Amino acid sequence: MDMTNMQMEFPQQSQQGTECQAGGGTREVFLVQGGTEPRWRAGPDTRQAADAQGVLLVEGAIFRINGQHVAAPEQALLARLRERGLGAFTEVTGDFVACYVTPEAVHGFKSLTGQHQLYYRGEPALFCNRLFPFHAGQPGAQWDEEYFGRHTLIVPGSQFHAECTPLAGVRRVLPGQLVTLGRSVSKRALVMRNYQYQLDPQQRREDVAPEILRLLRESVQDHLHAAPGADVCIEISGGLDSSFVACLVGEVTTGAKGVMFSQPNVPSHHISEGYAREVAERYGIDLRVIPPDELPAVPQLEPAYSDEPSDFFWFGELFSEAVARMTRPGGLVFTGFGADQLFLRSPAMLPYLLQRRQWGAFFNALRPAARLMSRSPVSLAVQSLVSQIPRELYYRMARHTAKWKWGPLDVCDVNQDRLLHAPVTWLRANDQRAEWEDQRRQRERELVGDGIICDNWGYFAATRAVTAPHFARRGLKDASPFCDLRLIDYVYDHVSALLVHDFNGRYKELLREAQKGVVPESLRARANDTFVFNSFQLRYFNQAREYFHALVDDCPAGWIHAPSVRAEIEALQFGLMNASTRSVVALMGYLAWQRAFLRHAAGEWAALERLPWNGWTRGPG
Repeated sequence: MDMTNMQMEFPQQSQQGTECQAGGGTREVFLVQGGTEPRWRAGPDTRQAADAQGVLLVEGAIFRINGQHVAAPEQALLARLRERGLGAFTEVTGDFVACYVTPEAVHGFKSLTGQHQLYYRGEPALFCNRLFPFHAGQPGAQWDEEYFGRHTLIVPGSQFHAECTPLAGVRRVLPGQLVTLGRSVSKRALVMRNYQYQLDPQQRREDVAPEILRLLRESVQDHLHAAPGADVCIEISGGLDSSFVACLVGEVTTGAKGVMFSQPNVPSHHISEGYAREVAERYGIDLRVIPPDELPAVPQLEPAYSDEPSDFFWFGELFSEAVARMTRPGGLVFTGFGADQLFLRSPAMLPYLLQRRQWGAFFNALRPAARLMSRSPVSLAVQSLVSQIPRELYYRMARHTAKWKWGPLDVCDVNQDRLLHAPVTWLRANDQRAEWEDQRRQRERELVGDGIICDNWGYFAATRAVTAPHFARRGLKDASPFCDLRLIDYVYDHVSALLVHDFNGRYKELLREAQKGVVPESLRARANDTFVFNSFQLRYFNQAREYFHALVDDCPAGWIHAPSVRAEIEALQFGLMNASTRSVVALMGYLAWQRAFLRHAAGEWAALERLPWNGWTRGPG
């Protein structure tokens, strides 16, 4: 698509749906200006409801209210807000952000596991579900170096539970949070959790698998119900996760399309392709297998608009762009994303069991875990014990033993969090990594407690950051049933973690149990699930070499040491991945995003300004 024309017009409706000719999806944007006379603008596809007391603006999907489907969910939520107050947001199931506008104040809310973002500024008061108005509509806007540092160092969750955004002075509404812009700015957490693993050795897989299946079916149906008549596409890799979702979608739809990215010459890809075809044949899914030579040309030198950057930008340019080209405007794209966080066993369970004084469970898991990892049980036991050392003391001890020929404090097999991060010397903000990691952990404890194992909760924001530049301009929606809050609540509060982290069985044995009768038996019984994208990634980096060098010149002055970055770019051509080159990849994602953002923000703002203002006019007195 030619993005050189900065003046945007809203397209006409067609039988195939609507395509926005701008990169940022301006059709769904809403902007609310607070103050004594609140005003708002909303794109033609923004979900909204209004009455004499207020207006509700929504982006995303409201699945259920108080556990029930309703015919007009936005209107029903508005009525409950009027009757029950702002606590009515806690009764909603969905993936959405919302602004509730009243004559007295403006309230912004984000669902707990939502992928969408809601941004705000306190003075002058402004909410928007897109970032560009805070730049194009504000001369003198500045970049936020803290955000840049978090992103470049790949501190998890920077787009999920960190308030900072790419623009200085602009904040995000956090998951489950209500922000009110009235006479002042007030914030409170409406939705939070305090998850605690069940550690029940008597619980069996067959006791909980039916409920996991029911909840996933419910989530699939809710996504479809929220987008009636939408073109349905399913990303299928031939693995357990995406194939399960494909089967569940195939149970209740006809005419769904499937897409798989494969390199047939790679043995694991060839095997997975066979499984994907078996799923497609069983459920009548029109599967398209895309080989490397049919992927979009990369890098995209003029990428589309996105609100925020991603370190997986290359993945989006290759795969999300291909999916977008295959799916009609307004379509729904299902993925198996999020299953690993719930169902993939982890050796981090060993020190967790020691911390909880679950001695019997620890010793029962130790030997089979050692066998799977090709490690000595004694070594894993020692690492688990060393992991109990408080973090600050551990790092002080590690500095003293760093030059020893053997590593008495090495706990990398069971505790990735204790890996000593190599310094990224070319980045000015490198010395703040520990502080930002501490902030992340504290925010996660406040949000969901500390009673479970999870890599980080930032994964909820990851898919949209990757897909948005490619999906938004065609109005496509992500659908990730494994990220459904109801499923997460059940797994973390009711399922024994000993079933998830079962080292005696196959990986994801609990998920396989839930797949009985749904997923083909040959796939459900597959021995491994290896499907890697390393060769795709290396191909992209080799093609992008000159582009990356050009991007370095765009970086704000003083934030990086450019000559060192250029040397790391050369190292990427050989597939070298360490702390420094990983941060270079994230840096390229930021700089490519920044270039696209600056290119498109003014045009997006021009389209938004053509929308009429709505608001209340106060009479005398």
